[in-house]
Amino acid sequence: MRIAVLAFDTRGGVQPYVALSLGLQQAGHEVTMITTADFGDLVTGHGVTFAATTGDTEATVRAMGGAAELSARERGRFMREQMQATAGRTAAEVLAGARGSDVVMAGIGGSLTGRPVAEKLGIPFLEAHLQPLGPPTAAFPGPLLPQVPAWLGGAGRKASHRITALALRSMLSAGSRQIRAELGLPVRPAPLSGTLPAVYGFSPQVVPQPPEWGPQRKITGYWSLPAAPGWTPPDALVDFLAAGPPPVCIGFGSMSSRDPERLSDLILQSVRRARVRAVLLSGWGGLADQGGDDVFVTSEVPHDWLFPQMAAVVHHGGAGTTGAALTAGVPSVVVPFAVDQPFWASRVVALDVGPRPIPRKRLTSENLGAALRTATTDDAMARRAADLGTRIRAENGVATAVRHLESFPLSGV
Repeated sequence: MRIAVLAFDTRGGVQPYVALSLGLQQAGHEVTMITTADFGDLVTGHGVTFAATTGDTEATVRAMGGAAELSARERGRFMREQMQATAGRTAAEVLAGARGSDVVMAGIGGSLTGRPVAEKLGIPFLEAHLQPLGPPTAAFPGPLLPQVPAWLGGAGRKASHRITALALRSMLSAGSRQIRAELGLPVRPAPLSGTLPAVYGFSPQVVPQPPEWGPQRKITGYWSLPAAPGWTPPDALVDFLAAGPPPVCIGFGSMSSRDPERLSDLILQSVRRARVRAVLLSGWGGLADQGGDDVFVTSEVPHDWLFPQMAAVVHHGGAGTTGAALTAGVPSVVVPFAVDQPFWASRVVALDVGPRPIPRKRLTSENLGAALRTATTDDAMARRAADLGTRIRAENGVATAVRHLESFPLSGV
């Protein structure tokens, strides 16, 4: 089968689709991964065929002027403006990259363009999500509205899924209309077939399989991507890890800040309050290079190599980073910024594998230092995290996803 896999997101939202694409390719399928040009090395470095679209995701995030501090309204307005500016060009590039495919596959980040392109080509569109987006369920709240009062019960949790769906439609509707017009399609999209398979790249240990989703929708386990062939860790980092007790890892991925020096100072104060060593991942957040004997600063390191060697991980609650920390079996301190990050923070708390999350706007050196002390000294929490990691590592999310997709006949759909 010839499969076009789309992913338009930050690195944490693209990398799992590289893993899925690689698994499909190893199972004998012809896979083309379509994403922005800046991820070309990530895709081709794992031997996956790459079709680039114009754009640089990191530059776009930085152009937002501090993703960490934007309100939901400001973030939504910026994204709508970006979609309107690039929709026509992206639609043409995705259409060219997907020609000759038998199916198009994407999550929420790629569905805006992938679904109408599949419709234009007359081929199935398959959902492949990193968030629990699907029919309303009482098993857990919607990923954009995780704080549902307990007294509302299952009805409230189902309502939160409907509100999540409405919010996503509102955010994507203008871009969808523009793309469909560019492709010469009717304004209203054709309904998705309820008989098509859908896969979800997170663990059922973290989010349970809802009974309302039926056999078509499968929570498979995380789609974990190993380090690229030939990658070796920097000698200085290896030496730092060997020079003392396991440190904590602190990094906020793509969550850029308007004042990275101030955020870096806050982090360093927290580390010293908690009396721990730290590896600071500067990432797209642009955290300042202010290391020392107790702090090692680097831009990025493969999470599957680094996290198992940590005492705890401080992160923003992105789907991919949360999965990597839980898989590693170490406690998480989540500092959620926006979108689905509060949902993943709530799952960490529900599983009791990390202290209560600290919303970015309430982050101080005092409360982060206290959370670090809890995460690194609570032996019962460490045992729960280790046990969860063992169970997650026993799964093979990519292989399960491939088997699930192959179990549904797609010809003639």
